[in-house]
Formats: sequence, C-alpha cells, structure tokens
Amino acid sequence: MSYFVQDTWGLTQRWLIHLRKDRMSLTLGIIQPLILLTLAGPLLHHVVRDAEGLRTLMLERFQTDDYLTFLFSGVAVFTVLVNSILGGIPIVFDRETGFMDKIMVSPVSRGAIVTSRFLYVIFYSLIQVGIIFAVALLLGVRPANLLFSVLVLVGYAALLSAGITVLSLALAFVFPHHSIFFAITGFMLSPLLVLSPTFVARSAMPEWMAWIAVANPMTHAIEPIRAAFLGQSTHYLYSALALLVFDALCFALAIRVLRKRLD
Repeated sequence: MSYFVQDTWGLTQRWLIHLRKDRMSLTLGIIQPLILLTLAGPLLHHVVRDAEGLRTLMLERFQTDDYLTFLFSGVAVFTVLVNSILGGIPIVFDRETGFMDKIMVSPVSRGAIVTSRFLYVIFYSLIQVGIIFAVALLLGVRPANLLFSVLVLVGYAALLSAGITVLSLALAFVFPHHSIFFAITGFMLSPLLVLSPTFVARSAMPEWMAWIAVANPMTHAIEPIRAAFLGQSTHYLYSALALLVFDALCFALAIRVLRKRLD
C-alpha cells in the first residue's frame, strides 16, 4: 500500500508541475463560464427587473427572479463537467508520444497511473469552481447561507466529477488517437448541457425533455447546488444517491476496461 501511495503522489506531482507551468490553460478554462455568468446572467436579470410580467413569470417557473444566482449553479457544474470529461486527454497524448509505454515498463503501480490523474482532475475542477464562485460573489450572487452553499457546491461538484473523470480516463486507454477522443467527448457535451436545468428549471422544460433530464447526472448536481444558493428546499439525499449510483456504474465500467488495458 505504501508503494501505491508513493507512486500516486509522485505522479500527481507531475500533473501539479504541469499546472504551474501551464497557467494559461487554467485561465482559458474559466473564460467561457465567466462569459456566461458576466453577460447572460446580468442581461436577463436586467430584463426581468424592468418587466413586471417577466418577473412574475420567473417567480412562477423558477421560484426566483434572481437569474444570476439561478444561472451560477449551472455554470459551475458545466465547468466541472468539461474539466472531467476532458480529463483523460493527457493520457491519450502520453500514449501517442510513447511516454506511457515508458511508465508501463517501470515498476510504477498501474493503479497509481489512473488514481493520480483522477485526484488531479477533481482538484483542478474545484480550483476553477472556486475562482468562478469568487467572481460570482463580485457580480452580485448572494448565497442564502454561505457556508452551507459552499459545502453543497464542493460536495456535489466532487460527486459529479468523480464518475465523469474515471469514465474519461477509461476512454483514454480505449481510443488510439486524440482526434477520436475529442470527437466523442465533444459530441457528448452539447446534449448534456441542453438536456439539463442549466438555463431553465426542469419544471419549465417540455415534459419529454424533463424526463430525459432526470437521467442526466448534471441535473442531480445542479438542482441541490441551486437550491442551497437560493435558499429553496430540494431532495438533497436523492440527488446524492443518484450521483453515487452513477459513480458506481462509471467505476465498474472503468475498472473492467482498465484491467484489460493495463495488464
């Protein structure tokens, strides 16, 4: 076990060194969510503020007229999703350049190769969410209960990231080229975003779309985070259990794939 921990820490340090040398990636990774937060949020909030009819409709459909705070949960979760679903890309590049072959013939634990990247992606995702949260506070997002909201944000973001990340890492050992990896993961992002309550509440969706959204793991991260920030009630335990089941399925599939690829 001690060798596994040492190998995991050593490989994790490799990713942390990459982060220190490539801060531009961290910066670029938060530009898109910040654009949504700084432009779309205040824009609709301004429209609703000046139109009583729209404000009433917002209160009826979303149970709030604070669209900026409403949007924040979706933006934060989408940021986690993107980081997690693309978490396996460096592994693909390591395989293409032959660096992974050098690691595989070394006495490094096979499990540490995956675990180190898994821990790093979750850590990286939470850093980005923290930055977005800080900017959101400056823009006017006011959580109903700051401490509780932060705990819910971190907890559900980590639960979502865990399953998506391990699935991404498994796919990194399946696809031979990064072009295929980008094509598959890019194809997955748009449906996951649209079929989630990122921009509108699930209750305001068409019925068929709302049913599909139930099967979207993003939904079960967005809704409890949104409820915590807005001070609304929701089924926190149900959402947590749904994400845990999703994580368990992802881990089971990933373990099966990785055992074949790493042996």
